[in-house]
Amino acid sequence: MPNATEILLADNMGSFPMLMGCFLFAWLFALGGSVGSFLNVVIYRLPAGMSLIRPGSHCPTCEASIRWHDNVPIFGWLMLRGRCRDCGCKISARYPIVEALVASMFVALAWVELFCDGANLPRQTIAVDNGVVYSGMTLDQLLSIYFYHLFLLCTLLAAALIDLDEKRVPLGLALPATVVGLLCPIVWPHLHPMQAFLGLDGWPDTLATSLAGLGAGLLLGLMMRLIVPELQRNGAPVATTSIGIFLGWQAAVILCVPLIAILLFESLLRQLWPRTRFFPATAWLAVAAFIWILFWRDLIAVCNF
Repeated sequence: MPNATEILLADNMGSFPMLMGCFLFAWLFALGGSVGSFLNVVIYRLPAGMSLIRPGSHCPTCEASIRWHDNVPIFGWLMLRGRCRDCGCKISARYPIVEALVASMFVALAWVELFCDGANLPRQTIAVDNGVVYSGMTLDQLLSIYFYHLFLLCTLLAAALIDLDEKRVPLGLALPATVVGLLCPIVWPHLHPMQAFLGLDGWPDTLATSLAGLGAGLLLGLMMRLIVPELQRNGAPVATTSIGIFLGWQAAVILCVPLIAILLFESLLRQLWPRTRFFPATAWLAVAAFIWILFWRDLIAVCNF
């Protein structure tokens, strides 16, 4: 017998032509690829103190401007076979990989938060219709949560890739995430589907949830800062604070505390073998935050929050 989510998904998909569903997924994939292309610019230019707007996309070797038809995410690199059209030098395969990764993230998150009626979210309100349990959220609310979470994930991915490049994460990367994470829930309280403290309602609940997440994330990030290598000391607080603001103190604690123990063990290994490289904390946090969002409801039930 199908469960409520399966029935709901079948109803949703049945209400749209299959062609429309495929078009929507293709559009989200293309949108994600475009965002991934912009993240490539952020990852390369922001640590170097360069403008994100000017100059336009160009070959890093000969500095020739990339033509618009060669700048199509993923496919542009494939059509050029990974080489500059002007000088023939190789262009790193990481550019299309990041674009494909972000595009896939857009599609995967849309599946659980849009097509499955927010089945991944910890539900505070529900609606029941003919035995089928719904989230009680409108399409506009689900869309806002979807893009809210994508903003967080893109910030974490940018921080992780900058750390992987062994460059210092600029603290300015955290500014847009902090502003969006703190202000948007005041306007749209449903962006925080899980309360920080029981018994609160309205704007006090929203404010308490945001501040509790900010405090927990910042504290845990400062603890990580004492453990990670010097070049990663900005990235860890940026990632943990963003997670706390967007997902709440519960997510910050559950995702960061085990990682701190792992980082302590890595620091010991680093003293024994100084040349050993480990994945930066921001990379682990980006993956963990994505998994947390996809399975938020189930993880909260397991952790008994």
